[in-house]
Amino acid sequence: MRELFTLLLFLITLWAKAQTSNDLSTGVSQLVLNTPTRSSTDNNTVERACIDEKLTGQCIQYHNDQWFFYIPADGSSFYINVRHERCKDGRGVQLVVFKGELCQTETYEIISCDSPATADDFYFKVNSPEPNVRYFMIIDGYLGDFCDFTLEVSDKANGLPVLIEDPLAEGILEVNEKMIELHWEYQPDTSEVSHFSIIRTSKTDNKRWQLPLAFNSRGGVGSEYLLKDTLTEFGKYSYEVYLVDANNEHRLYLHHQAGLTEPTPARENTTAFFPFAVRKNTNLQITITDAVTKRTLVNKFVKDYKLGGLQYDFQELIDRGHYFFEVRIYDFKSRRTQTFSKRFEVQD
Repeated sequence: MRELFTLLLFLITLWAKAQTSNDLSTGVSQLVLNTPTRSSTDNNTVERACIDEKLTGQCIQYHNDQWFFYIPADGSSFYINVRHERCKDGRGVQLVVFKGELCQTETYEIISCDSPATADDFYFKVNSPEPNVRYFMIIDGYLGDFCDFTLEVSDKANGLPVLIEDPLAEGILEVNEKMIELHWEYQPDTSEVSHFSIIRTSKTDNKRWQLPLAFNSRGGVGSEYLLKDTLTEFGKYSYEVYLVDANNEHRLYLHHQAGLTEPTPARENTTAFFPFAVRKNTNLQITITDAVTKRTLVNKFVKDYKLGGLQYDFQELIDRGHYFFEVRIYDFKSRRTQTFSKRFEVQD
């Protein structure tokens, strides 16, 4: 009995250690500007009394959420950065941002409810917040994923926006075998762009470049830009060009796709010519038999032939799985028969 009590005490202690203190709203964690915190969604539960799924709809499936809040000192915009995710299924986390009185769901005002559906670094920008008001954040594993992550409220963005809008412009993508050239033009707008960030993604790898703004001889920002790249693996590639400002905020400027297709192996010529001298206006009969099974595959009269012989395309028979043939040609006028053998390589 004593051993059973000790085991139960150990399991309870282990469970308490596994759950984070902010698993419930009563333990909600306060975030400090520019101070990252490491956390995990593992073994957390859902506090149904403090959420209202009618407010968030289908944008989130509550599974193992955690509670955070931040109180801005003034109306300066701030960024909620989620980075360094390590997830069991690679789906990442989802973020809900809202205002109101905690666990009084009728007072909730949903500001954001999004997920990039990946474990990549992302941010959400809160514009012109109300000073001295609590902004709550719920972090949950996307579609039930289990994740460790770093959360930070900052005056600078980190990663890509959680919700990427349509590209602002169009460029020209030229593909010459494995060589890629991406051309675009940029005219400065009212925002203070510091550089371009270019991201190439594929199933096998990701690649990033930073391209500074070009300046002309008069000190103005140049308008024409070029990125060169070489593809090394077959597959589809996506190129995204972002405008990046001094706060590291990213705006999607261009989005193009390219592909490197593996060349199709050259197929064996499936047409064969059989020399068979014939006269004009004669009738020929061709009989093709599988040389292995002795099964007759073709038996027909032929009108389209040359005086020097007969040509036949075996592609249809090869597609049916036959590769070794016995070909018999019969001339009705001269009553002459000639037999040929033809073999093709077995195709994978």
